[in-house]
Amino acid sequence: MKKIFLTHKNDETRVAVFEDDEFADFYVSKFAEPNLKGNIYKGIVKKNLPGMNSAFVDIGRDKNVFLRLNSGQKVFPGQSVLLQIDKNSTDFKSPRATLNVDLPGRNLVLMPTSNYIGVSRKVLPEEKIKLYEIAKKIRPPKTGILMRTAAADCPEEILISEVEYLQKLWAKINERFSKRKPPALLYDDNDFVAKIIREEFSKDTEIFLIDNVKIFNHAVEIANEFYPELSEKISHYEGILPMFEEFEIEKEIAKLSEREVPLPSGGFIVIDKTEALTVIDVNSGKFFGETDKEKTVYETNTEAAEIILKQIRLRDPGGIIIVDFIDMIDEEQKESLLELLRETARRDKSRTKIVDITPLGLVEITRKKRDL
Repeated sequence: MKKIFLTHKNDETRVAVFEDDEFADFYVSKFAEPNLKGNIYKGIVKKNLPGMNSAFVDIGRDKNVFLRLNSGQKVFPGQSVLLQIDKNSTDFKSPRATLNVDLPGRNLVLMPTSNYIGVSRKVLPEEKIKLYEIAKKIRPPKTGILMRTAAADCPEEILISEVEYLQKLWAKINERFSKRKPPALLYDDNDFVAKIIREEFSKDTEIFLIDNVKIFNHAVEIANEFYPELSEKISHYEGILPMFEEFEIEKEIAKLSEREVPLPSGGFIVIDKTEALTVIDVNSGKFFGETDKEKTVYETNTEAAEIILKQIRLRDPGGIIIVDFIDMIDEEQKESLLELLRETARRDKSRTKIVDITPLGLVEITRKKRDL
């Protein structure tokens, strides 16, 4: 069962997720940090860049957005366009946008301006064919659909309901496009509470506890509209101590900054984050086993593998991650370790790829930093 705790203080919202009483996920949102990604706007084309098949569009922000056009897509100066931001601005670059809209749900993504069916890479091969067939059956005509990892365990009727909801959302966006003068925001995809509800709040949630009245009311409102069967699980925390102290969550968060993480057997892992990559070293410590050294090494590595993937999920590093496991000789043990890593990585909501293991026991992992 899952427990979700949300606390808000000083323009920062933190969310801790526990699965079977184990600290499983941690999210932080700082309201001072602008995030336009996923937002949908009615913009005015300001300048065409024919040589780059792109344009600059005014969406009412301090910078015009850079609109990439696919083959066959054309716009002209002064034209009103419906676009979605797919990359935030940097110090040197404008936000990037596309005319191809994605509307994410909990189990699938509706792509109303595309005509494509896809299935998450994390879905097991035997499940992909099944999900592909379901997608063909439930998607609206001339509409794309991407089945997310969560769809693998989801009843078909729930997927149908989700498609219907996203279609209604798309209809509302188009209605706003027809009525509002550009530049105008048509859909804000950066409601942090709404995203948490979409990504984490589910039928296996035991309780969703919130210590801020305004956010509590907002969460109930969202749940009543989209997940009414779950809304009663949302509660307002009214304790004397700060909620994260009352449930000892602050202690769990503090551990995420520690360099060494102990293993149950007595070994430990060391996590070092550099600008270029994250390096994790597995150390057996004083745990040598009784007689079989190879068995001890394998047990330590497999124990470390699950802890490492859990720490990656909680600490949310992006890019390249190198794990230095204790050297193993047996090829079957190496392959078994890789399979364990791949299986455990599927629990991570971010795209995490286990590349391979070298003769020296180095495993390369690539991961996309969580975008929430």
